[in-house]
Amino acid sequence: MRTVDVFQPESPDSGTAVHASPQTSVAFSPDGVHFASAGYDGRVALWERSGTAPLWVGRHSRLVNGVRFSPSGRLLASGSADKTCRIWDVATGRQVQLLARQPDDLNALAWLDENRLVTVSQDGTGRIWDIRTGTLEDGVIFHADHCMSVDASATGVLASCGEDATIRLWDTDGSLLRDLPQAGHAEMCRWSPDGTLLAASCDDGFVHIVRSDGELVTKVGPYTAAVKSVAWSQDGARLVIGAYDSTVTLWHIADCRPLVRWYGPHLWPRSVDWSADGRTLVAGTFSARPAVIDVPEIPADALPDEVREITLDAPVATHGVNHVSAAGEALAAGCDNGTVRFWDDPGATAPEVPVGNGSLVNTVALSAGLPGLLAYGSFSGRVGVTDARTGHDVAFVEREHPVNRVAWSPDGQRLAVADYEGGLDLYTWTGGELVPGVHYDGHHGAIKDVSWVGSGRLVTYSTDRQAHLIDTDGTLIRSFGGHGELINGGSVTEVAGRALLATVSRDRTCRLYDLRTGELLQVLVGHDESAKCAAWHPGGRPLLVTGSYDYTARLWVLHPDTLAPLHSHVLDGHGSAVSAVTWLGDHPVTASWDSRVLLWSAEAGPGRAPTPTELATDWQDRRDPR
Repeated sequence: MRTVDVFQPESPDSGTAVHASPQTSVAFSPDGVHFASAGYDGRVALWERSGTAPLWVGRHSRLVNGVRFSPSGRLLASGSADKTCRIWDVATGRQVQLLARQPDDLNALAWLDENRLVTVSQDGTGRIWDIRTGTLEDGVIFHADHCMSVDASATGVLASCGEDATIRLWDTDGSLLRDLPQAGHAEMCRWSPDGTLLAASCDDGFVHIVRSDGELVTKVGPYTAAVKSVAWSQDGARLVIGAYDSTVTLWHIADCRPLVRWYGPHLWPRSVDWSADGRTLVAGTFSARPAVIDVPEIPADALPDEVREITLDAPVATHGVNHVSAAGEALAAGCDNGTVRFWDDPGATAPEVPVGNGSLVNTVALSAGLPGLLAYGSFSGRVGVTDARTGHDVAFVEREHPVNRVAWSPDGQRLAVADYEGGLDLYTWTGGELVPGVHYDGHHGAIKDVSWVGSGRLVTYSTDRQAHLIDTDGTLIRSFGGHGELINGGSVTEVAGRALLATVSRDRTCRLYDLRTGELLQVLVGHDESAKCAAWHPGGRPLLVTGSYDYTARLWVLHPDTLAPLHSHVLDGHGSAVSAVTWLGDHPVTASWDSRVLLWSAEAGPGRAPTPTELATDWQDRRDPR
């Protein structure tokens, strides 16, 4: 183990490993000479079209959700969870304007012309800016829930969409023109180049193509995984769709025919874009740089009868950590690059061991009763039980949807598996096989996390803003609500004979409940971004650690009777969001998409904050310079 170094800024010419975590947004310049990327690490990068080297790298203080070029290509705008939009000079990388009066995370942006820009926000609003002066215009775009995307057409109409199942069309002065109700939430909307059609990626598994008068032209799909991103060809005849099944697919719109499907375990196409000449796509990945994809020529009069399948090689890997699990003195971590790390001694060096099919490892679980074995779940849907040291699968099952969480029962006899589509399955572990059993689908959203309560009950945490206490036969015992946003995760414990539940949410709070009665006991407020994860002290002490997208964790020291916070410590040692937390004995453990797993000293009281030590791996070139 070694102490944590101070993060140093990254030089644009320091190699191709530019992003330390997944890319959230990509965009081509209007002339197709460059593209831009942005990610969870707060970086904004400008690339040559080949994607081999960045020209410059800019920074936000939080994750970046969107990048778009101005119509001339001279300027690049980036919108971030730090609540700012930054305007960059493309030629030099110099920041030329800061737009900083939006009250919540910026989710997307679109240029109206060279001098005006619209940004939309997590609070459901959007504002129009004059970038020359940095001032707001009077018009306000609004939705009943989070506004996720915005686009401006060639004919001067704005489209916005979000989590209220409505597409809204606006004049460029902010006047509402039309509501287009949809079957479900929409993640992204994009106008065709001529402005006559709008494509919206919706959570019903289709991309909806609508006219500006609201008429549904067609639905492209279906997909079994979430559809996240869309991009049009210049002639408006074809569409590229990115989905959370690690695919990017080229479709012919007239007959909804898939022409080419690209697959790669590293693909995370929350964003895709298409060059103006139609020859190149760029898509987000879990890797250190976006995927640059050559598009084959397919004449309109020679469309293939079958879809062409192409597997992409992964570019430079990242080593971001998605989840950690502890049992006794052992600790395991699941990583972006399809590996797991396993420490049976926190002072030892852990190798990165490939598991599964190379897909991102989203979750890991250790059990004290199964020494040397590790359960994992991947973005591709694989659930495996593997030898933690060799990565050899003892057993595995393939599921249809990305796996958000795996968790062993305390006796090690059952494995709970939660997925992106809201299913929870309990598998019996025979010692050599995972046998499917009870299925629970009582939520109306993805299940993000699951906790065992003894060996007979579980708590599930969902994007529907509810946590459910259920029996192992799938019977709902109690629901826990109250969060204003989706629940990311939680933890259960018993303190002085009282069963307690902690839930953390995108509303930035942690709520504490009496697990037996459902009574809300406390609301902990401190993080300034979405709260991602939580873990109670394993010994029944009233200590709780939470992690957040604000790049920090917090250690809460609570009153044993009232659970009121006596004091809290900010655990500040990561350069990206804290993706997972756990405990090794009395020591909090935090992990992040910056690749680090940090072991913190035991809590030392008010004014004496814990200090971190980084757990070592055999990946030598792992510095995430910040």
